[in-house]
Amino acid sequence: MWKQIWLGAGILLTGTIIAYQLSFLTAARKSTTEPSTSTTEQAQNKTVSVLQGSDKVTRDTNIIIESYDKNGVLLNRQEKEADAELIGNNRLDMLVYANGYREQAPAKEQAEGLERMVLISFSPESVTLAKYYGEPEKEQGYVIGVRDNAVIVYYADRTQVYEYTNIELWSLPERIQSELVEGIYVKNEKELFDFLQTYSS
Repeated sequence: MWKQIWLGAGILLTGTIIAYQLSFLTAARKSTTEPSTSTTEQAQNKTVSVLQGSDKVTRDTNIIIESYDKNGVLLNRQEKEADAELIGNNRLDMLVYANGYREQAPAKEQAEGLERMVLISFSPESVTLAKYYGEPEKEQGYVIGVRDNAVIVYYADRTQVYEYTNIELWSLPERIQSELVEGIYVKNEKELFDFLQTYSS
């Protein structure tokens, strides 16, 4: 009789162990085929961050350029399509572009007192850049003189040449020739342009 009891207990114990192992294997298989919520969220976050990193300026990106004076007052707001120089830039590229803009800016903007450019916002749909201006540079004037029997233009200090011209001294009226030998001072580019236009024809 004791043998039958021990045999029944052994069979029952063996059945319990087998059932436990089967349930464990089933749970393990389920966890490998269905990722947990946290794993899914991590994958989604990774995808989003990769997509954000690949955001670039395209032909359809709207470029907004705002200009501000030294007091932070908006002077101008301009919208334009992205040009070839900007297409393909990501956020970091645009930060670098804005940071180095002043050195590459046209002389006119520098003369107007451009101090810096800043990237305000960035997305593939729209990029906003802000230009900040200080005091405009004061024009120092120019001196029109003669070198090698041709008219030449110096900056006001006469140490640097501003422009060489093709106007020959002999082609000018005698009074102007005499004045050029001494040097004719003009205070801005407009006066310089008027003079050169008058005597270049």
